[in-house]
Amino acid sequence: MSGNLSLSLGEMPFFDVPTLNVIQLGFGFLTNFFAFNSQGFIEEAVIDSASDSGNLNKHAGYYSLSIIYAVFTVANFAAAPIVDILTPKWAMFFGSLCYAVFQVGFLFLNEWYLYASSALLGFGASIIWTGQGSYLSQNCTKETTSRNSAMLWAMSESSLLAGGAFLFIVFSVQGATDQIATSTINILYSVFFVLSLISSIIFALLRQPFYVETVDRKNYGKLVGSTFELMFTKKMIALAFVFAYTGIEQSFWTSIYPTSVSFTRKLGSNTNALLALNAICTGFGQMFAGAIFGLLGDKSRKIGRDSIILLGTIVHLVVYALCYINFPADSSLKKTDDMGGLIEPSLAIALIAGALLGFGDAVWNTQIYSFLCDTYPKQSAQAFALFKFYQSALSCAAFFYAPVLQLYWHLVILVITSLFAASCFFYVERISRETTSVRDSYNFEAEKEARAVGGDIQYRVEDNLEHNSVTMMSRKYTDPDALHKF
Repeated sequence: MSGNLSLSLGEMPFFDVPTLNVIQLGFGFLTNFFAFNSQGFIEEAVIDSASDSGNLNKHAGYYSLSIIYAVFTVANFAAAPIVDILTPKWAMFFGSLCYAVFQVGFLFLNEWYLYASSALLGFGASIIWTGQGSYLSQNCTKETTSRNSAMLWAMSESSLLAGGAFLFIVFSVQGATDQIATSTINILYSVFFVLSLISSIIFALLRQPFYVETVDRKNYGKLVGSTFELMFTKKMIALAFVFAYTGIEQSFWTSIYPTSVSFTRKLGSNTNALLALNAICTGFGQMFAGAIFGLLGDKSRKIGRDSIILLGTIVHLVVYALCYINFPADSSLKKTDDMGGLIEPSLAIALIAGALLGFGDAVWNTQIYSFLCDTYPKQSAQAFALFKFYQSALSCAAFFYAPVLQLYWHLVILVITSLFAASCFFYVERISRETTSVRDSYNFEAEKEARAVGGDIQYRVEDNLEHNSVTMMSRKYTDPDALHKF
């Protein structure tokens, strides 16, 4: 194989075809989640304002999100074969259309349509996220998974920064009020609807993945069965607790915490504009973490995923302490003028906490993405489906108890689960490191032989469904310049 096609990080140009595929994927998610994450920040506040007419339950926003994640949880078991049938590209296309159907419902708020479209969105979310994981894995090598995962995460989560800026402009024009006018709701959700449609176009224009997985299409029942078998492997059982924590903290930073900011009147008179500022800070934290790990690239391997997860855990524990001292206990449930746990609510502390929440969330997710791409290259759809299954199941549970649980109880749950999740991640990372050491003891002669004939060889560790095994993969290319062609 020509030296032009070397896949080592030091020799690979940054803007090769696989990288460009990931960048386009990132733009699709940026556009779609500019709309969805922005509406997630304000959904409960919008519902609370609209409920004054008596046509909506004031907590319908929480129930809507609970339905989304409940359906998302169940649908993840069918997501892998659906993504394989449609291909990741078209799965993400149809998934983004489900988001558009949900967004348009806020132009004529009806409680039953809200719940029905929430269920449809839950299904769309299962295939769009599983499709993303599969498409990402098929455009990565062992050397580029950390960089590409972080780059994709930074691009996707920049939607928070852009969406927060958009919300701040809209709410600043609206003026100082803690209610959201119907005209403002119509403007916001019209924009969100159009952006969801644009994202579907971006997904439809994606190129074929560079490293295409070959799947036996004769037995999709077996493919679903393999997802269940993977679920009960030693690594995946431990990872379940890691995934579960990301679901609980995701529900917190996307909805429960922003609602607490919006409902705490002592932070300022225009609490909706403050909510938008929080979205900007959260987005900045997400992008900052993604940019750091993207620039580090393969160097993050030398630091170690477990060390990076430890950083994310410490950051989140600091945030939960700040939330306790700064917010009233019932701020997640209703508008309040009460004091925080220890001090009078401070806007500066609220915004810092928002940024740190975003930073910590990005740390956890980028390392999970990197781990799954490295460990399950031949089972990426199944692995990411299980990730989203556990994550969405716990998000669903958190949104279900959110209407009755005070903020401080949320914080207790988050502290306990974060410590347990970190311990589980350290365990699976240690197992993977030991397996990699076994693999490395075999690869020297194979690499030497491959280079002798002008070739290249790659090794990846795969978690066999019965036991951990070492898998050696060789990729051959007919065109030495293919990597750099569009």
